[in-house]
Amino acid sequence: MTPDLPADPLASRHTSPVTTSHVTLAHISDPHLPPPPVHWRAALNKRALSLLSWKKHRQYVHLAQTCAALVKDIGRTGVDTILVSGDLTNFGTPDEFAEAARWLEALPAPALVIPGNHDCMVRQPASAGLNQWERWSARQYPYVRLQNGVAIIGVNSGIPTAPFVAYGRVGRRQRERLEALLEQLGKEGLCRVVMIHHPPKRGLVPWRKSLLDHREVAALLRRGGAEIVLHGHSHDATLTHIAGTDIPLLGVASASLTDDRPHRQACWNHLTIRPYEGGWHIDLARHRLDGSVSERASWKRSGRKQAGRTDA
Repeated sequence: MTPDLPADPLASRHTSPVTTSHVTLAHISDPHLPPPPVHWRAALNKRALSLLSWKKHRQYVHLAQTCAALVKDIGRTGVDTILVSGDLTNFGTPDEFAEAARWLEALPAPALVIPGNHDCMVRQPASAGLNQWERWSARQYPYVRLQNGVAIIGVNSGIPTAPFVAYGRVGRRQRERLEALLEQLGKEGLCRVVMIHHPPKRGLVPWRKSLLDHREVAALLRRGGAEIVLHGHSHDATLTHIAGTDIPLLGVASASLTDDRPHRQACWNHLTIRPYEGGWHIDLARHRLDGSVSERASWKRSGRKQAGRTDA
């Protein structure tokens, strides 16, 4: 199997690179779970501004009951795996990481997670933060998890930033490892699902929230290939493509956000991936809280650098 992969908690479900079965994934992002109390010493940094924003506005629109309703709908579908593309926390405190770990444990299906900008708001020991999620991710990024011919690749774009900005960066080391993994996994005939917090495309978020190396990430995706890329961060339900390719780039609204605008209302992406001769068939159904479907799309992905077309 692919060298240099971390231990795979889903390995028992992986039987061969291509099977006749299908894989179902739930993609959610930015749940911004209700935070436990923040000690004043922990807020003597950028967290102070975020805490002020939470108390004045965000706590009234990022609602626990909204996220709970979304998770309940996911549970009714019986998906194989839930992918959470970052921002489980609001301030990235150790207590929030611990609360989020309990939330991940309680989800109705096995979960995989990557961090977002809120989770990486300030520098702190990994033992206080990201390592608390190692069970659902890894200590090294990008990581890979395998399930019935589907390779889920988690990328970390979260970095500590100055006040009033929330940009991200993958960085040279991760980019080199990611490109090598995409090449190898493609040679093995696996369906490559890339999960990243910041969208690797210009224009989906303002510059101050952008992925600083989005051009480099898009370039390596063009070279290495991928079947689909999932992102969060924008709080928008979007469907675009990686620049210069027809690799689908799929965003999702915040899992807890209450908003009057349809593309900002909490939702989740239901992906069904099936093998077909020479490649993969991917179906998308975007679910509202009540289980109704607001958008559908389908792609036939022929593997490697060949691409499919959206029917949406």
